[in-house]
Amino acid sequence: MDTGYRVLGYAPDDGRLQANRHTNTVFPITRFSSREEVDARREQLRFTLRMAAGLYPWPEKTPLNPKFEDVGEYDGYSVKKVMFESCPGLWSTGNLYLPRPLTGKAPAILNVIGHWEEQRLNRSDTADYPQQIANFAKMGFVCLVTDMIGKVDSRQLSHEYGGGVKELWCSNGLGVQLWNNIRALDLLCSLPEVDPERIGMTGASGGGSQTLFLSLLDERIRAAAPINMISLHMKGGCMCENAPGLRRDTDNTEMCAMLAPRPLFLAGSTGDWTKYLETAELPGVLEAYRQYGAEDMVEHFYQDAIHQYNEKTRHRVYSFFARHLMGKDLHWTEQPVTVEDLQDLTWFRGEGKAPGFADDEEYFASRKTERKQMTDALADAEKRKMLGWITGIGRNRVKQIPISTAEEKGIRINGSVICGEKGEKLPFVQLTPENWDGKRVCLALSGAGKVCLAAEPLRKMLDDGIAVVSGDLFRTGEMAECERVIAGSEYDNRFFTTFLYPDDALRAQDSALLMDAAAGIGEELTVWAEGCAARAAVCALALRTDVKEAVLEGDALVLEGDEAYQKSFPLPGICALGGLAGCLRLVSCPVTLF
Repeated sequence: MDTGYRVLGYAPDDGRLQANRHTNTVFPITRFSSREEVDARREQLRFTLRMAAGLYPWPEKTPLNPKFEDVGEYDGYSVKKVMFESCPGLWSTGNLYLPRPLTGKAPAILNVIGHWEEQRLNRSDTADYPQQIANFAKMGFVCLVTDMIGKVDSRQLSHEYGGGVKELWCSNGLGVQLWNNIRALDLLCSLPEVDPERIGMTGASGGGSQTLFLSLLDERIRAAAPINMISLHMKGGCMCENAPGLRRDTDNTEMCAMLAPRPLFLAGSTGDWTKYLETAELPGVLEAYRQYGAEDMVEHFYQDAIHQYNEKTRHRVYSFFARHLMGKDLHWTEQPVTVEDLQDLTWFRGEGKAPGFADDEEYFASRKTERKQMTDALADAEKRKMLGWITGIGRNRVKQIPISTAEEKGIRINGSVICGEKGEKLPFVQLTPENWDGKRVCLALSGAGKVCLAAEPLRKMLDDGIAVVSGDLFRTGEMAECERVIAGSEYDNRFFTTFLYPDDALRAQDSALLMDAAAGIGEELTVWAEGCAARAAVCALALRTDVKEAVLEGDALVLEGDEAYQKSFPLPGICALGGLAGCLRLVSCPVTLF
């Protein structure tokens, strides 16, 4: 860059260059000081989960069109195959276990399965789902167990659904599974055999993640048992547990604490990432429960074992749900169950799939159309709320540190560093002409950094008595050669955007930060931006009301199609909001394109 506008003699040590959050980062316990603080945080995290999962705004709840087929009658229970349309063209599949005899409405349990390959058919020492769910039914619970996408009967979509351009729309496996589970809960509540006021949910491993997510969003889950998953250490190793933005400022333990004051059962083992349950995760969860005086609502079991939902854990879970959903102090002894042919529990016996969507891409095309229609119908205030989450632009106190002062041809040149609360250190230059009226200021932004101050339109502004200021956005200008130092291994960081903002979001945040700094200099602020900085600036402008006018490079704001966004502005969620054109429509000041 032009050394005439360099502020520092070294690369800025911006704190965001240290990318130290990933799926195996050890997070600290989140502390809470009041019930009101927990309540407020819960609403924030519910919004984050919905945005990350692509469920904001809520999709339409269309008819479930459930199909049932009898499997058989057994000692104390019966089993049906079940499938239902969670959305038109997408079928969720599983089994319904009913107590026999059944008199009156019964409590129910939604069972979700982790990454055991055989899923609800799995019978092993670490997890025996046919036996577990049959025993729930023999106790008197109605039980619905569903397949993960891409598993058993649910093969319309792959289990790896998501990634790539789908991130631009917040369309991912986590969201598909979460919506399937919301609709499974709708189905349970609609069954004449079920008391909708007494529904629990349980699952282990990835099923523990699903239990956490649905219980956080939906208080129809009155008691939850996420097994061998909740940890301050590892947060989930699959795309179905990770989505862009989900854990940028939170972790699974804090999300689990938000279930307070509802009954919660946690299980951990010495042989997996829950090995610190009693010294880390349990105290972290109790931080929130303590604010309600509900510490006794949290139960836990810890054992010397590998990753599991084994018989020892199941015995305690049976008792937990009996206490909280039946009002019984029942210590159930698990009874053995014989299943002659596990494929009898399935619809397609491993050789077919439900009608409707043929594959990931057909589903994604439909999802995009639905998302666009729903976001287009939102009020501008709701769209700005979404944009704030997508970009991370929010309140950020500015501190300006003077570095240098010079004068050249009647123009005073002040160099400084703009510091923000998140570790931002942005080199900043103010050019003040002798005839400045003390009011008019133009903030100039460019992907090339402060060298844009030499541009002819900006020089003309100086001649007209307008102060012109500029700063380097993240990894531009004086930071152009800086790399983000990523902590952890490549494996740790395979879900990078789950934990960290991408560069384009940080540049949008910097645009807002520099607008704050420029607004403090004069009374009438104009924003001029070119290149990638124009994209960052339009995001910030959509969230401000204190800019008099904006002058933006029009070509930089024209990106046609998902692939163009993926190449030039890969900001997760931005296409669901209408892309840059949608952001431009939210800008309240007059905009001139050049």
